[in-house]
Amino acid sequence: MRFVKKVQKPLMIITLVSILALAFFCRLMSNIRYETVIHEFDPYFQYKTAIYLNDYGNEEFSDWMDDRTWYPLSRVILPTMYPGLQYTATFFVKVCQYVLHLPITILQACSYMGPVMSVIGTLFSFDFGLMIDDSDDSKFLTGLLSALLFSIIPGFIQRSVAGSYDNESNSITAMVAGFDLWLRACGCADKKQINTSINTISPILAAIAFFYMGFSWGGFAFILCLVPLHVFVCFLSGSLTKQIKAAFMIWMPVGYTLMNLVWREYGFVFKQSIALPGIGVFFLLAGLELLENINKLLTPTSQIALKKYIILLFSSLIVLALPVFYKVGLLSKITGRFLSFISPTHAKSHNPLVASVSEHQPTIWSNFYFNTWFLPVVLPIGFYFGLLVKPSTGSVFMIIYLTTTTWFSAVMSRMILLASPAAAACGGYVISKVLQALTSIKVKNSQAEQKKYDYMSSKMKLIILSSAVALISSFIFSFTQHSLWCAKYVYSQPSIVILGSGSVDGEPTYIDDFREVYAWLEHNTHKNARVGFWWDYGYQVNQVGDKQIYVDNMTRSPYWIGLMGAILSSPEPISWRICKDIGVDYMLVLSGAASGYNGDDIGKFMWPIRISGNNHFELRQGYEYFRSIKERSYYNEDHEYRVDQRASHAMKNSMMYKFIYHKLDEQFGQDAKDMVRNSTIDMKYANKMDLFQEVYSSERLIVRVYKVKDATNF
Repeated sequence: MRFVKKVQKPLMIITLVSILALAFFCRLMSNIRYETVIHEFDPYFQYKTAIYLNDYGNEEFSDWMDDRTWYPLSRVILPTMYPGLQYTATFFVKVCQYVLHLPITILQACSYMGPVMSVIGTLFSFDFGLMIDDSDDSKFLTGLLSALLFSIIPGFIQRSVAGSYDNESNSITAMVAGFDLWLRACGCADKKQINTSINTISPILAAIAFFYMGFSWGGFAFILCLVPLHVFVCFLSGSLTKQIKAAFMIWMPVGYTLMNLVWREYGFVFKQSIALPGIGVFFLLAGLELLENINKLLTPTSQIALKKYIILLFSSLIVLALPVFYKVGLLSKITGRFLSFISPTHAKSHNPLVASVSEHQPTIWSNFYFNTWFLPVVLPIGFYFGLLVKPSTGSVFMIIYLTTTTWFSAVMSRMILLASPAAAACGGYVISKVLQALTSIKVKNSQAEQKKYDYMSSKMKLIILSSAVALISSFIFSFTQHSLWCAKYVYSQPSIVILGSGSVDGEPTYIDDFREVYAWLEHNTHKNARVGFWWDYGYQVNQVGDKQIYVDNMTRSPYWIGLMGAILSSPEPISWRICKDIGVDYMLVLSGAASGYNGDDIGKFMWPIRISGNNHFELRQGYEYFRSIKERSYYNEDHEYRVDQRASHAMKNSMMYKFIYHKLDEQFGQDAKDMVRNSTIDMKYANKMDLFQEVYSSERLIVRVYKVKDATNF
């Protein structure tokens, strides 16, 4: 027994270091298979701003107005972004260059941000596992299993692989760190005695982690609600301790004050409706503390009467004050994105621009299993152990965290990111508790039969325990295998370079059409040439192609994004006039018709139609030449969305149809086919183009560029 205790700690350290190494190296497959490259579309804006901060310094970065995007409006950068990611990357570069003497570039710092931050997040996930399990016998196993599951869970890997330089790559780590430090502040680490220094320092550290997340990602609103909700649930359940009250009374003012240092275009955090839960709980705790001190001077009857008056007064103040605060501008209205979590259909009917983003769509059930594997199966067991068997401050927090994020991720697929750390912690907690329960099984026998059945009892216990360990090991092995497969084949493929189906000799084929066209734009067009396109590709065209653009991937202006949609949705004369009115030189589209690439523009054409139609340009002064854009016009007489011979007249006459299928018959012959939709195209409409001219198409016709002709050319 003494030997087991002696090797337990070194073995735990070795296991934890191995898990940290796994968290780092499993995320490098992208750079190994391709090169050091930034993934997706949004990260190119993060990369561009990181370059600017690294090259010009903080003062220039703070005053930067980028006139290369959102022409002619321009974009004031700092108030319209969360700069924590950029400052972290610049910090990495400085530390590597001046402390470690490693000459890394800003591209390498940005590319490896996800793997490095995932290692730090895994370390905090281990400690978070210790906080949610208050049993000394199983807490270290819970911590190790939580760290293992978190390090490779696909829901987190998708935003933390090498090259995935986006807000979430460091914010999820900050969130887990903040939750871990919050539970430490609540006393989950020290249950036997109260240590004053820990009670003071831990809430401040938790507030700093919260500030760093708010400095890096808009998901800070989740913490803004979850921590007050945890305190409120503790209050309702009667488990609110002085330590939790003291922790929140420090965390809330420090965290909210720090968050006001984040300069955003919509104002301070105290003016946002999302801050109300924290403010309300703060005053609730202050009132409770005051009530406790007054109660010492009152009789029991007076105490009950005072409680009733306080509840009535508090409720009346809320009902009367909130409308006044909204009216005078002290509080902002509830945002559309927040309402989308309450009502999933809100965005589609009120803000189709937000609803058009693929990651804002509701999650299909298969995605839960794909991104968390078997963990949804064990969650009910976690509820059983955490609420019914032995509830604690940590386990209650875990269940609140898990419940809220499960709902959010069901409404919006992107929120699986928030649910993944909770699912990993719950999975580790359940496995640890099941093993603890099995090891404590006792088979009761009568005294007369004790000797006879002693051997059989221990043998049965060994069989049950061995079977459980084998089953759990197979689960963990299956989870690891699935996660590493996702890391290699699903989440390590950058959108800017496409992996083809492979050549005849089995070698992988890399399709580099995007960078081919961006290089053509950079070297063959005027530096200030303006390019129009659907808003998904703005950051890449602006950063890689070095072109002036009208819209980027920011959901800033439905008006300008709607104008781009109107160009694509309208007939050629109207589209040409819009281009001339706003100064478009080139139009860029994505087409999968010739290659089978299924992420093309006509596949998402309904969103440009809805967003441009929702702006009702035909009713605006100066846009009398616009034709009303209605979604039903683009369905045929059978109410079908088609691109073949049976497509609607509005569809065939739209510039999207012509841009995508123009001269496709030169690739296929007379019967030109769309390989994505397996449809024969009506080339009579597609080839009729007078006011635009094709100037460049990539090797596989995935990216196509058209020049807007001058008026004298026709």
